[in-house]
Formats: sequence, C-alpha cells, structure tokens
Amino acid sequence: MIPPFVDSGCLPPGVHSARLDEIEARFGRESELRRVQMESVRWMVDLAKRAGVQRIVLNGSFVTDIIEPNDVDCVLLAAESAMDIAAEDELVKGLPFLEIALVGPEDFDELVNLTFASDRYGVPKGMIEVIS
Repeated sequence: MIPPFVDSGCLPPGVHSARLDEIEARFGRESELRRVQMESVRWMVDLAKRAGVQRIVLNGSFVTDIIEPNDVDCVLLAAESAMDIAAEDELVKGLPFLEIALVGPEDFDELVNLTFASDRYGVPKGMIEVIS
C-alpha cells in the first residue's frame, strides 16, 4: 500500500513498493499529463521486464501531490546481461516523459539511497518501487 503524503506533498521517507495498478490509481489519473506519463511508465516497465531489469524505482514530481509533474524520474537496476538487447536499447534511448537511468548495482544504490532519498533542500522523502 502506498502511504499518504506528508505535509510537504511528498511520500514519507523510504522506498514504498506498489504494483502498476496501485501506482496508476494513486499517481496516473489526476490530469491528462499524469495519464500520458503513466502510459510511458507502463511501456518502460514492459521493456524493462523484457530486458531483464531487476528493480525499478520511480521518483520525482510524479510521486508527489503535484497535479502537473514535470516528468517521471526512473532508476532501473540493469541485468548483468540483457535478456532482450532491443528492449534494453529502447530504454537507453529513452521514452516520452521519463528520465531513465539504467545502471549497475553501485549506481543504483547511490541513486536510491542518497540522491533520490531527499529533495533538493535535503529534506528526506519517499519513492516508489514497482513490483509485479
């Protein structure tokens, strides 16, 4: 279950796991922009599964209470060797409305535990991990 927003409009600190349908219900319906961003998230998740990505974490204004988020920040833990090279290539090229970082374990840990763990002012905040 995705927890309620804190007073700042962000999720409470930590990584909160959710299925795509939960993510869409919470973040992907409020505005037309959010709906098209959610379509891109679904597209990205499909490509990520085909490529063998091990973990997907969503961050940024998309996982806040902002009505019109700028984009969806995504960090993907890459497989040691891609199962589907074409799918991985599409992820690297990028998708509309998504900022995708396809990274190895060290960079993934740094992005999730440090970079994404707080806002630009250093205030701790939460993010969403996509689960099956």
